[in-house]
Amino acid sequence: MDRTSAQGVDLGIDFGTTRTVVAAAIDGRYPLVSFEGEGGFVDHLPGLALSQGPTLLFGDDARAALRDPAGAPRCARSLKRTITSLAPDQPVEALGGELSALEATTAYLRWLRSMLVHASNLEIDDATPLRATIAVPANASSGQRFLTLEAFKRAGFEVQAMLGEPTAAAIEYAHHHRAALSERSPKRYVVVYDLGGGTFDTAAVSLEGRRFTLLRSEGITHLGGDDFDALILDAAAEALGVDLEALDPRARVLALDACRRAKEGLSSASRRILVDLHEALGDDALVTLEARALYERAQPLIDRSVDQVERLFAGLREHGIDPDNQSELGALYLVGGGSAFPAVGRALRQRYGRKIQLAPQTHAATAIGLAIAGDPAASIFVREATTRHFGVWREAEGGRRKVFDPIFTKDLLVGDAPRVVRRRYRPIHRVGELRFLECSALDAGGQPEGDLTPWRTIRFPYDPSLADRPLAELRPERAPELSAQEIVETYTYRDDGTIAVEIANPGGGYRSDYVLGVLA
Repeated sequence: MDRTSAQGVDLGIDFGTTRTVVAAAIDGRYPLVSFEGEGGFVDHLPGLALSQGPTLLFGDDARAALRDPAGAPRCARSLKRTITSLAPDQPVEALGGELSALEATTAYLRWLRSMLVHASNLEIDDATPLRATIAVPANASSGQRFLTLEAFKRAGFEVQAMLGEPTAAAIEYAHHHRAALSERSPKRYVVVYDLGGGTFDTAAVSLEGRRFTLLRSEGITHLGGDDFDALILDAAAEALGVDLEALDPRARVLALDACRRAKEGLSSASRRILVDLHEALGDDALVTLEARALYERAQPLIDRSVDQVERLFAGLREHGIDPDNQSELGALYLVGGGSAFPAVGRALRQRYGRKIQLAPQTHAATAIGLAIAGDPAASIFVREATTRHFGVWREAEGGRRKVFDPIFTKDLLVGDAPRVVRRRYRPIHRVGELRFLECSALDAGGQPEGDLTPWRTIRFPYDPSLADRPLAELRPERAPELSAQEIVETYTYRDDGTIAVEIANPGGGYRSDYVLGVLA
């Protein structure tokens, strides 16, 4: 691809579970970037990470080390899925525990940058500015958003914006259907069904002109194509009489990768699936499985995703949309590599009929949408919404129980300016212990349920005499005499999806500032 180095290049980068895919914005076109590897050029890079002592290996180097039977290297089949539930400063145990989640992700993205410069079809050099529009799952926590954004910056990318993955896919959908989405079209929104390698998201995105607003989203943090690979491996191991618990990490990753390749060879007409596990288990490890039996094993997982889609549609009435009016729905748009699994499309067609539409390149839709969103010439306007409830546990009824105080609620539109919420109160303890939580849903009583992410406890001295004491030494003790003090908590939902917290005692003249992203 011809690109002058001094100008820089605008990229859409989908840091994925199984694959990382990059699209470029060049003169109104959005081609995928190809990378040179041992088997020729490919339109993605694998998510495999492997540790050899202090060195991390990726791509072909990682695959070569993984295939070496002389060693049992520490490896993460998917770095992204491995770090999903980790705080930025938590060690990645799968890689030996020597690097934090942020350090390991930064190393991977630095390798990505090196591959873009030295082993891709982009005509750029080390000095070329790489302007990136990036994405996170819609259901990502504040910690995931912070980690992703910080790692891209540390790796040398100029981050232009960070979108939810389904929003980017909706932009790609609209790009392919511009004629059908004219001002006279009754279509008001698209629902994206995004089943990637490790996460599932579904989201409704408005389609008004070139303005894309996230209306509502639902998701499951750990559900994706990797789970289908594991089901195939379970079935193959049963047929071969192999004890999976006895496999070392190297053999398990090789086996799962063989199952992925077999899965990706399936079509709607396939009756059997051939799984070749010789790299992991030996020369005789070749097994044929019935596709129908495999689909039956996968059905409970697919049903979980359909339940989330149903929940999404049910909530659209709050946004003035009638989900029963099919003329307003552009499509239920299937993206993500996991969506190509034949049982997924079959289950969705049975429920939603002709509204189902598979993206032309399921694994690349998000990257292309990101490239379009980051292209100044495309004149795209995007407005995201909060995708999780965020709040803090507080005392109620004289301290006899805790209740959840939602600071930011799900589906709150953001993006025009930072959202700011304040809480003021009189303390009854010498020290405050604030326990923060993000969740995907609230029950009828306003208490958290669904996918829960607890954040570290923050201690703050309500008593001015303790302001200079080490926080680790402070413990809550009742002190009614402190009711003359006023505490002010200020929460800012920033445009990158992270949450900044300021806790202050204005009368005492001191405060503390935090950016949330460390697990409890």
